[in-house]
Amino acid sequence: MNIRTSLKRIPHDDLLELIMCLIQSNKKAQEKALHFLENKGYLNDEELAQKHYNEYREKFAEAIDIISEFNMYGGGPEDDEDRAYENMEQVLSLLEEGKLPDECREEMIHELMEQYLEGNSGFDDAIWDWIERIACEEAHWRLVLSYLEQSNSRYDQSLMLDIYRHKLGDEETYEQMRIQQLTYGSDYLDYALFLEQKGEKKKALEIAEKGLREGEGFLGALYEYVFEQYEQMGEKEKALQLLKQQFQHRPSYELYKKAIAYAAPSVKEAVREELYALLTRQSFYSYVKAEIDYNEGNSKELLQYVTKTASFPFYSDPSKYERYLNERHPLEMIAYYKQKAEQLIGQRKRSAYRQAIVYIEEIRHVYIDILGQPDKWKAYFNSVIAPYQHRLPAFLDEWKKRGGE
Repeated sequence: MNIRTSLKRIPHDDLLELIMCLIQSNKKAQEKALHFLENKGYLNDEELAQKHYNEYREKFAEAIDIISEFNMYGGGPEDDEDRAYENMEQVLSLLEEGKLPDECREEMIHELMEQYLEGNSGFDDAIWDWIERIACEEAHWRLVLSYLEQSNSRYDQSLMLDIYRHKLGDEETYEQMRIQQLTYGSDYLDYALFLEQKGEKKKALEIAEKGLREGEGFLGALYEYVFEQYEQMGEKEKALQLLKQQFQHRPSYELYKKAIAYAAPSVKEAVREELYALLTRQSFYSYVKAEIDYNEGNSKELLQYVTKTASFPFYSDPSKYERYLNERHPLEMIAYYKQKAEQLIGQRKRSAYRQAIVYIEEIRHVYIDILGQPDKWKAYFNSVIAPYQHRLPAFLDEWKKRGGE
């Protein structure tokens, strides 16, 4: 049956009755019909405005209901989450295309900020992104502030600072609040950059230096800022001392190289020795010392790190350090690999067997490819590994998976 042919025979009134019946029985059909009429240009301005407003009311209300339920239960089905995002994207598109009255912006801010303050939906970041797209004038941001003022969250306080400074251009209020909220390194850096922008470079540097003394958390960006200021002032010695101070605060191989490169030729070696000595006294940063030893050819120090200090809880492949040491200290590395392999096999677990086999492969590699002693590998395999294969079927199975002999 060709339904198109049959429809052509239907009188106009009957065809209209059929269409209305389909539209009223199916919400999706109604939406498609309205989109069809809009695309074909059959709706006048008033009808178009009403269509868009109805879409907004329906989509936004559904999104808020979903977010509210997520707030109540601390989350919800992924399909509901996706629908909330899709609805909000449709609503925001209507708003940004100028198809909704401006009053909708304040209504959306009210509804979204109420859900934001609940803070249990998992939508918090998304809500703030939506607010950024909705608020477009001072009254909107003042409304947002009225909600944020109800929060004790430090993050929300930082949002308020951002609004005062960047959205409202209220530098006086920003500065008053900023002075009261200097806790982390990022706080001090934010204030220093603000002061520098105002032309108060001396005060900006003082604030940044105070942040290095009193600031909490990550200070890397603040150190970089102060270093750049010293550089611009030509304070080479102060800049070098700052690099050494930063290295003491949080060592890294990159900072080690930077400090030595920055030092004058006459003091480079003294700086290197000072920084290296600092690491020998701080076992927590032994991994930084290992990176230095590797790059500077201190193989004996690196051997000590790998065989006595380092930990590889999920061992799957030899590290670059082990590959390096295989060439320079083969016998010591064989002893290390044997100890590790036999400890892991003793755990009687497949995951441990897989790690043990990696060590065994390194033993074979060092014996055969580096020392040229295949007989010693055979002797070790026959006396130690082969018996495990007979007693432990799971170990044998893992060995075969790795292509073992």
